[in-house]
Amino acid sequence: MKYGLFSDVHSNLEAFQKVLEAFEREKVDRYVFLGDIVGYNADPKRCIQLLKDLIKVSGCACIAGNHDYAVCGLTKTDNYNPYARAAVEWTKKQLDASDTEFLKRMKLVERLNGFTIVHAELTAPQKWGYIFDIDDAYPSFKMLKDQVCFIGHSHRPVVFSAGEMINWSLQERVVLQKDMRYIINIGSVGQPRDGNPESSYAVYDADAGVIELKHSGYDIGKAQEKVIRAGLPKILAERLSIGR
Repeated sequence: MKYGLFSDVHSNLEAFQKVLEAFEREKVDRYVFLGDIVGYNADPKRCIQLLKDLIKVSGCACIAGNHDYAVCGLTKTDNYNPYARAAVEWTKKQLDASDTEFLKRMKLVERLNGFTIVHAELTAPQKWGYIFDIDDAYPSFKMLKDQVCFIGHSHRPVVFSAGEMINWSLQERVVLQKDMRYIINIGSVGQPRDGNPESSYAVYDADAGVIELKHSGYDIGKAQEKVIRAGLPKILAERLSIGR
């Protein structure tokens, strides 16, 4: 079984479409979405529809992200920066009741065939904490019941591995070891923050025990134009070209 994993689309249709094209070339068997289909960019409704289509066609597994829950009122935005908060309020006006209900139905954690998916972290997923370093990863490793947990949220690809000690790396190809467990951040499709403006995603070949973190280019200029035209904060467009 080959899985195509993606996270943090954030209403970036151009980026989302290119990643789906990449998955087609990879001939993945099932799609797995790690949350935040909306937020920041200008195509929330079309991105939600694409995700719904993936569910119908391939049984795409989905969990919620903090922006998904914020848009449907399940998470407060008090601690959001003003640009993120403005995007949430704008997005609410673009969606209809069926879109909002779709977001509300998504769970916070799922266990699939030998791996776990969560948007942020496992100890209190509804609080949307970040796993930036080894200390952050430790509590989630204690909670992890499978060999691998895939996450998003920080928009930065990184691999945490736990054996006798917890280590981290930026390796792009992981060959799973039987005596090791892993928390792998697959980065962001629609708003990367690792200094690489290309979309980030992952392909997991479960039969071979190999996970690859990959990147895909897209029409950044078109996505930026849409953000400006929608009246969203200009900084949300500017950051797309620098991956920050």
